[in-house]
Amino acid sequence: MDPEVLCVVFAGEIDQDEVKSSVAKRHPYSLVQTVDAQAAENGAYVDMIAAQTLHADGTDSLLARKLEVDFLLRLARTTQISTAIEQVGAKKGKPFLLVVAGAAKQVDDIAPEVLGGKKLRRGPLSTDELDKIESAALLNVEKA
Repeated sequence: MDPEVLCVVFAGEIDQDEVKSSVAKRHPYSLVQTVDAQAAENGAYVDMIAAQTLHADGTDSLLARKLEVDFLLRLARTTQISTAIEQVGAKKGKPFLLVVAGAAKQVDDIAPEVLGGKKLRRGPLSTDELDKIESAALLNVEKA
């Protein structure tokens, strides 16, 4: 079963911790993470990174103990948590992305407009995005 991924863009005036906490409570079996809005411009790219994290979870090959941290590491293409937070972590008062990934029935009922955001656009993957996806996938090799 392919995971469903929702990526919602928020302006900086909304508190990312409150949004993340609220969604995580309602969807405890999903990956729920907030990242800097500049970390991704294409929802299809986010889908691929989230899919890598969920696959790693299913094969016991996460880069970190938590799904959310693995996702940050892959999005930043690093094995260092502090570097990932610095590069792609959501910052207070700045626009951010909420990423929710899991089974479709867990993700489909989330309405971005109700949360106060809008869905990130999806389009064809660029060569740069494909390179980043490959780099994120190779992090498991670097960690070994």
